[in-house]
Amino acid sequence: MDNQSINLTQIFSIMKKHLTLITCLSVIGATIFGCLTVWAIAPKYESSSLILVNRKQDTDANAQYAQVQTDLQMVNTYKDIISQGNILDTASKNLIKDGFPTNINLANAITITHNENSQVLKITAKANSPYLAKDIVNEVISVFQTKITQNMSNARNVSIISKGTVERKPVSPNLKLNVLIGLVIGLFLGILFAFFKELTDRTVKSEDFLTDTLGIPLMGTISDMKDKQMQFGKVRPSKVISRRSRTVN
Repeated sequence: MDNQSINLTQIFSIMKKHLTLITCLSVIGATIFGCLTVWAIAPKYESSSLILVNRKQDTDANAQYAQVQTDLQMVNTYKDIISQGNILDTASKNLIKDGFPTNINLANAITITHNENSQVLKITAKANSPYLAKDIVNEVISVFQTKITQNMSNARNVSIISKGTVERKPVSPNLKLNVLIGLVIGLFLGILFAFFKELTDRTVKSEDFLTDTLGIPLMGTISDMKDKQMQFGKVRPSKVISRRSRTVN
């Protein structure tokens, strides 16, 4: 327990001694990550649309339950259909015709989610522009609704609840999170460098190290003096600033 207390004391002593270094590296790390976030990383924007899978309800309770279960199963089916290349390829071609970039990878730009036992599909598009994200999601759901009603005779239960809108607030990168990451990395590097500097420092810092560790007899200590007093023949005893008592063995 005593050794552990001594070790913890030494650790805090080293950190306190190099507090300025640790603080500077932490601030530098946070600043670098913040600048990279603002100037080097392109912001991403999202736009979402909701699709409801729901057929006209029957008056019979048992029939209604069966229809709901069928719709829930169709949600997963529609999710797979939207993710397939036919829908996305058609949407991509339509966007290119409208003058949008030709290098859009809709498979990576589109995310489809839904809650368990929910008949609502949420389609989200992510892009470098809020307007592009809105147009991507709206084009995808438009192509999906058109093709699904053409190819599946019983797929009349798809309706668009809400279309994508322009969301001007970027969803990434997260400035606060990246600054915090930079701060933590700078703090870690500062502590690491402080311990490295301390461990590689071979200077003698106390009399105990000479007498107890090395077993060398202590002959005496010399008091420190100010620079202006370091003039030959002009040092007065009253001006000597003692940090340690003069000791002679």
